[in-house]
Amino acid sequence: MSHATELLQDPTIELSVAWNAALTALGPTLGVWEPETIRIELERRRVPATDALMAKLLAAQTIVTGPVWTYDHDVFFAMALACDGVPAASDAIHHPTPEQLCWAVMEIERLTGDKITEDHGFDPDGVDPAVAAVLHDEGLVFAPDPLHFAQDVLDSFTKLEQGFVNKVERAWSTQKMLPYEALRRMLREEPSTALDGQIHRLAACRIYCDERIERRSRQDAILQHSV
Repeated sequence: MSHATELLQDPTIELSVAWNAALTALGPTLGVWEPETIRIELERRRVPATDALMAKLLAAQTIVTGPVWTYDHDVFFAMALACDGVPAASDAIHHPTPEQLCWAVMEIERLTGDKITEDHGFDPDGVDPAVAAVLHDEGLVFAPDPLHFAQDVLDSFTKLEQGFVNKVERAWSTQKMLPYEALRRMLREEPSTALDGQIHRLAACRIYCDERIERRSRQDAILQHSV
């Protein structure tokens, strides 16, 4: 069994790694395959086509083969959940957390090779308001770095004095430079002010992504041995 097929059996495999491993194991035409064909070819290689794995592969296929994720927020949100192996459902409301949205952006950047910014990536009318709504629901007034494209809309939702948002931005610009372990220690302390609460939430998003980047890097190293 190859390293690629072994990785595809790992339930913790990251979405972009799953896609690259599947390309290695199944071939470069994977992008145009029907879901049932993917299932059959995985099983032929003794890789269980679990719902979680299929969710990741089909979400990645959607990202690399068309622009629908750029303007349909539900497709983007479903992809964010698929990063955790949650299949999309036509009759469900896809509601990822800010952490999941941050990681989804980073995985999209990995799959497409493009950096998502305020001017490039998502439709500001179709996606930004939905992202801002998630952040607002979670009590965030300043968007985590990967989601900063939604800050203008978030400002209109919060209707706070801009001074507080600026204060959060200044505080976070310093705190986010701390190493991983320092941020972890900070999260173990109970926030005592509104500013502390904002920084804690932003730190949680940063730590979440850092941990997944590390896991993705380990999986990438294994996959390299298959190439």
